[in-house]
Amino acid sequence: MMRFWFVTLILLFLLAPTAAEARKVALVIGNGDYANTSRLANPANDIRIIAASARAAGFDDVTVASDLAVNDFQKAMRDFRAKADGAEVAMVYYAGHGIEAQGKNWLIPTDAQLKSDLDLPYEAINLDRLMESVSGAQIRMVVLDSCRNNPFGRSWRSGTRAVENGLAGVEADDVLVIFAAAPGQTAADGTSGNSPFATSLAKRLPQPDVPVQLLGGLIRDDVLAATGGSQRPFVSASITGTPVYLVPRAAAPAPKAAGDRSGLEELLWKGATSENSVRGFSAYLAEFPAGKYAGQAGDNINRLLKGPAAIAAPVTMTAMTEPAAAARPATRKFTLSNVRVECVKLTGRLGLGLPDQLFLRFNTGQRFPEGKSEIYSIKKGESWVVDQSFEFDQSVSFQLREFDDIGGSDNIGTIDLGDTPGTFTRTLDGDASDYRVTYTLTVG
Repeated sequence: MMRFWFVTLILLFLLAPTAAEARKVALVIGNGDYANTSRLANPANDIRIIAASARAAGFDDVTVASDLAVNDFQKAMRDFRAKADGAEVAMVYYAGHGIEAQGKNWLIPTDAQLKSDLDLPYEAINLDRLMESVSGAQIRMVVLDSCRNNPFGRSWRSGTRAVENGLAGVEADDVLVIFAAAPGQTAADGTSGNSPFATSLAKRLPQPDVPVQLLGGLIRDDVLAATGGSQRPFVSASITGTPVYLVPRAAAPAPKAAGDRSGLEELLWKGATSENSVRGFSAYLAEFPAGKYAGQAGDNINRLLKGPAAIAAPVTMTAMTEPAAAARPATRKFTLSNVRVECVKLTGRLGLGLPDQLFLRFNTGQRFPEGKSEIYSIKKGESWVVDQSFEFDQSVSFQLREFDDIGGSDNIGTIDLGDTPGTFTRTLDGDASDYRVTYTLTVG
């Protein structure tokens, strides 16, 4: 009997995964051969270079799937969820059609017909389900090269919150989400066999000394350069501030006399400017009280402590770190002012006629007002006059959003400011409510 248990324990030990086994797992999906809408040429090429780069970055298990119908898509997510459970890093990359409708983001299987938005829960994949497939990992990454034109929405009933351009941003805890384009924008399929976004991701994934927290910023810079500024990737990140490296850091050179902590300083400053909060800038100052951004950190803290009326656009890392910045011509300034939000029709939360709780969210990551306690409450016939101007160094888009009753928020509509100055009025009709938004854009 003792020999039996001894042999059994040995077999279990040999069959059990080792610590180095399947610590990083990836699911790479490319949908291009659509049966009922426009085909996409590049996803088949994109998933090949992404899978190869993931393996080069040290992913132990890379699953590649192409042209998934809805049942196959669901099975792929279910199987990957088991692999991701307990993994150090789990990443999902999806290339294909994706749309926003019913206040949610949906990924489109190749057999979808979607004659109505009511078909979405049966024929499409809710982005929340995809994000659940990585929920068991320590570091969770979802990468979406799917912000293309909505090929279905034109035939849907009025009142649906489908958009013809892109996907909406998401707010998710403990997940790094990288969109190929900012909310409300579309992503290019590319003319060289791969999309600009996939090309950058494939280059950056295996790059040594790159924390995943900076991955989205590097891809953003690459794609902006490759598309002449017409496509701007968007990052939604709420993950640990401790740097996580997909590729082990290169051997450190001999320490400098004064100690070289510039890399850590840049990382902390990048995180602080992205978060744009007193907490973030204070964390930078606590580590680098005499750092090269100390003065700006102090100014930003003072600005934020003055309240919502002093909110300004976050300082971009590029503007401070590029050596040639001083030699470049001054960038244009985009000023959004005189924002007025008028409620034309209101369904009301829970169908009880309760007022909507509104806020603005920009694709830069900025939100106004910042805190939920400051959200503007509005009923039919009322208007919200935003007594705040917003300045940016590039053209941006913003969403009018409302808090729902389960702790999240829904997008009522997205406005892309463009680069033409003037006063404009836009109608947003998401969530079965109608809002009229008037604003002034000044370009200097």
